[in-house]
Amino acid sequence: MSDDKYYDMLEEIYKQIKPKKVDKGRFRVPYPRFFYQGNKTVFINFKEIADYINRDYKIFRTFLAKELASPTSPSNGRLIFHSRIDPQTLQSAIDYFVRKYVICPICGGPDTQLIITKRNWMIKCEICGAESPVLEVK
Repeated sequence: MSDDKYYDMLEEIYKQIKPKKVDKGRFRVPYPRFFYQGNKTVFINFKEIADYINRDYKIFRTFLAKELASPTSPSNGRLIFHSRIDPQTLQSAIDYFVRKYVICPICGGPDTQLIITKRNWMIKCEICGAESPVLEVK
């Protein structure tokens, strides 16, 4: 078989395959709302964001505390940082968490589950079925 015939055949096959499209436009993480109380930052919609990204509050809280190098304490769906956190810094930490622990690295879809076993943490995608390892949040 010549190279031209092979490439023509491949082109025909690619035309017949419909790519699976992921609607990323519907996944918009709410912006963090917060206020300062003295030297503390009160993250008002912490629970709302954790629910939206479908992740456990404790994992999300631990990640933010480590990433922002600030002790935290929960308070009725809010999260209190025991230091002043810049708005852009908080937003970038949330975006980083979403990229690493929510979005599927294979298809880019947001519909994933975080599966935690004794030794491994995996993101299981409900769209493409891929399982990808992620680092444990300590």
